[in-house]
Amino acid sequence: MTTLDIDERQLQVRSVDVTDDSIIFDMVDGRRIVAPLWWYPRLAKASPEQRAKGEILPFGDAVGWEDIDEYISAKALIIGGAAPGAVPPAQAAE
Repeated sequence: MTTLDIDERQLQVRSVDVTDDSIIFDMVDGRRIVAPLWWYPRLAKASPEQRAKGEILPFGDAVGWEDIDEYISAKALIIGGAAPGAVPPAQAAE
């Protein structure tokens, strides 16, 4: 069995963008990591102005939105998975 080792240099975020349905990390190494916005309920409920205030944290491997107390690491996006309490849109509509 092999395991994936993630080199910390692979976790460096160059920029972040939040659309109406996605969060996008552009990485220093050229990759683009996209996750559904519903995975992060606080960010999904934030205003466009609040979403635009994401700042890359000092080590460069995560982004924070201080106004809404949301912090997302590049590793979390790579590994995948919704935050606790996140509900898929189809399920939320029921």
